[in-house]
Amino acid sequence: MYRLLIVDDEPIIVEGLSELFSQSGHPLEVYQAFDGLEALAIARKLRIDMLLTDIEMPEMNGIELQKEVLRLWPRCRSIFLTGYNEFDYVQSSIRGGAIDYVLKTEGDDPIVASIEKAIRVIAEEVTYEGLIANARSSLKLALPALRKEYLTGLLEGEASSSAARRERFAQLEVPLDPDLQVVMAVGRIDRWREDATGGDKVLFAYSINNIFEEFVAQEFDLTHFRGDHERLIWLLQPKTGSGYRHAIIGKAPLHAGASAEADPEADLHAYLLGMLESVQDACSRYLKLACSFVVSSEPFEWDALPSKYERLSQLFGRGLGLGSQMLLSDDRAKERGDEQARSKVKRIRLLDQYLMQKEREKFEQLFDEISEAVGEPALLAAGLPLEVFYELSAIFIPHLNRFDALGAGGGHAIPSKLFSIREHRSWREASGFFRELADVLFERMEGGNEQETSEVVEQLHRYVEEHIEGDLSLNRLAEHVYLTPFYLSRLYKQKTGHTISDHITRTRIERAKRLLGESTLKIHEVGMRIGYDSASYFTRFFKKTTLLTPQEYRDSLK
Repeated sequence: MYRLLIVDDEPIIVEGLSELFSQSGHPLEVYQAFDGLEALAIARKLRIDMLLTDIEMPEMNGIELQKEVLRLWPRCRSIFLTGYNEFDYVQSSIRGGAIDYVLKTEGDDPIVASIEKAIRVIAEEVTYEGLIANARSSLKLALPALRKEYLTGLLEGEASSSAARRERFAQLEVPLDPDLQVVMAVGRIDRWREDATGGDKVLFAYSINNIFEEFVAQEFDLTHFRGDHERLIWLLQPKTGSGYRHAIIGKAPLHAGASAEADPEADLHAYLLGMLESVQDACSRYLKLACSFVVSSEPFEWDALPSKYERLSQLFGRGLGLGSQMLLSDDRAKERGDEQARSKVKRIRLLDQYLMQKEREKFEQLFDEISEAVGEPALLAAGLPLEVFYELSAIFIPHLNRFDALGAGGGHAIPSKLFSIREHRSWREASGFFRELADVLFERMEGGNEQETSEVVEQLHRYVEEHIEGDLSLNRLAEHVYLTPFYLSRLYKQKTGHTISDHITRTRIERAKRLLGESTLKIHEVGMRIGYDSASYFTRFFKKTTLLTPQEYRDSLK
């Protein structure tokens, strides 16, 4: 859809051209202005794609208007109307970027042809290939941030199939193989230097990564990003040709003199610990930073990324030994039965996102997975069920407040069950309670949307009824209901099945019929009462809709 602004100080020309293009079938959203200043006011609020303007106008002529509109919307295409065939105007307008110059005496066809030409020019400029090329250029600049966002999502447990990973790795240029196992190392800065400022901390984090790559990049492909709590995270795979490659693709074939006890995974693990010791020492010596590192004891599948990160992070919290400048692997951590459950629960914050975005199916699927991961524990007020319960409470409270739903269904029953896990006899009961709350929220969202849309339509209808003789442009109506014109147009069509223009036409015709039948107003006065200053234009409008002239309709009632 393209926006066309028609400007002329003769209302009959503006109204005639507006009707011509509104009924033409071209993808146009038409706006009217009756002088240059009014047109400029519209252009300051809305993007204008095409400007069809008279040249000779008081206060601000068409050439001046074009310059101002181009300053706001450089891609706007201008077409000038004039009653004079003057070469100076032609030169000036073309130098200003106009694509056509039409004499008013030539009729409608050249004007329509000029608009069609403008549409073609705009369409050729904004081609699919051009948009994709610009997007690729922007993507290059945004790749590090997008890569971090995607990998953080995987770390937090966002579902991802092998095919989806392959596609995203290629798009984001992740330098790892999505079909092979991966190794993880996590770093922490235990103590910052006293002279480190906020900006310095970012530089130090990059410096640590540079040191890490210096020691590791010869043998490994890797990617680095920062996680929560300022964790430094590396994902690694031995390079093709590396002696450690077999650790992620299977046992190495025995060669002459090799021991039958050869263990590629153990060799890989020992090598990484040795490299991390060197990294740790370099950070202390050159950056004067005390750092701790933990590393996975063996390669793992991508689907295990959340549980592996959870396990490595726990090693920092346990503070084995000095609690500073630690160097550990997760073979030191005891196997925990709830690790898989905890990796699923890590995704709990996605529930907030799904509620906000009204994605009911995704919400229900993830909620059921989390609820199932908690299981049916014997003790509610401890461990995983306690964590999950209060995480869910924190997620639900803002949404319930947003829809004034905290007092729904039983007075204080919801707050007490929301704020205390002891109000529930089992996890099954607590889970069912949150699921019912989700149903309440989704129903209110759907009902609220429908009600709000209905209110906008009713408000619009009242305004049209009360201002039928005034400005009923889409821009003015959109301002009245605080929406953008394009969005209002789509919303109205979706709700009612017809366009705003159709409704205005019906309202005007009904008002005109009533005035013609019940009053003694003259024809041109009836036209003015429904927004038409020109009697001839009102007559054409009325006859096109009813197949009768206003006078013929009035006579038919006698």
